[in-house]
Amino acid sequence: MVEIIKKLKHQVVQEARELSKSKNRIAENKIQLRGLEQIKWAWDAGLEIKSIIISNNENLADYKGIPCQIYQTSNGILKKITGTNYLVESVGIAEGPPIKGELDEFVLLLDNVKDHGNIGTIIRSGMAYGIKDYLTTSDDLDPYMPKTIDASRGTNFKVFFRRHSHPQEAVSYLKEKGYQIIATSPHGKSLQSTIKLDKKPVALVVGNETSGVSDEVLKAADHIVQIPMYTGVESLNVGVATGISIYELRLKEVLTMLADKIMASLGREINVTSQLIRKAFNIKLKEISEYTGDHIIFLMVLKREFQMNEEQIEKQFGYFSNSLKIFLKPLFENNLIKKERDEIEITKTGEELLAKLWPIHEKTENILLQEFTEKEKKELRRYLGKIQQNCIRVMKYKA
Repeated sequence: MVEIIKKLKHQVVQEARELSKSKNRIAENKIQLRGLEQIKWAWDAGLEIKSIIISNNENLADYKGIPCQIYQTSNGILKKITGTNYLVESVGIAEGPPIKGELDEFVLLLDNVKDHGNIGTIIRSGMAYGIKDYLTTSDDLDPYMPKTIDASRGTNFKVFFRRHSHPQEAVSYLKEKGYQIIATSPHGKSLQSTIKLDKKPVALVVGNETSGVSDEVLKAADHIVQIPMYTGVESLNVGVATGISIYELRLKEVLTMLADKIMASLGREINVTSQLIRKAFNIKLKEISEYTGDHIIFLMVLKREFQMNEEQIEKQFGYFSNSLKIFLKPLFENNLIKKERDEIEITKTGEELLAKLWPIHEKTENILLQEFTEKEKKELRRYLGKIQQNCIRVMKYKA
């Protein structure tokens, strides 16, 4: 049932009004949502919507399905809530995302980035490449400014933020967690595309729009790189530069840690998983690639094993004689594999294809494991490990 609000002093109005200020949003870990689109973004991201206040002109049916109390009020009170001289037809109050425990293997450190639109663009670009962890070098960064929400298209509701009060504090935290720090600078000694990453998690630093990455962070960085540009262009917008850096470094990170990633993914259990998983990968890969799931899984196994002969491929993948030749033909033709004497190896081109298609593998895995909690995913892999060990015991017993 809709409740009518007639007074500015109403408790819900006061709460919503307080959340128009960054300091209150940060302190309360709550978000003021402006307009139906922002409310739907937050709801789709799984945030808890506490209440919604709409104008008398709004269609109540548009908010159907969102399980929260809806209030209706005058245009004047809505303007007071948002602090604007124009009307926002609806305002929502949502709980912010929780603070995440463990960080992923690729994170972004926002070093005094100020422009709210740039912050939103950076988050949206990062989310496109699976980056969900964002750290800051100041404790007053607010990722839920209205402009930031709009620029990110609501993706900021799906990621996690960890604030630090000083650049040195943020860098020390990342170092303690084993991250290699990659900072960009026009004066970097290495080109971003040529650096060699260590087999360690990556923290990419995004610097201030005017002054760039701070001296404290540059001194602690493991790599200081630059993006090469044609003469006449001094710099790129920080959002654009970040997108380029994420793409290149994400690809390098996957290539550097590919064998470890394979071992830690469903690919490790390929010999004991169902044919349904192969079919699922086939369906997803067919949407964007000429290769089958078996092709990609074969390249993954080849990357892990370094070399395989045809007899090993026949036993592991079930392709024999002419069907094996048909299976391998597109891989040879596109220089994804090569033959050294009787052994087949993956090429550099094959490794790059794996890195580019890895997000599809991760997306399919997420689909297969949807509705699993992180704890359940770990338990699943533990159970699969036990099954594998039991199979090995049976094989040894039979031998």
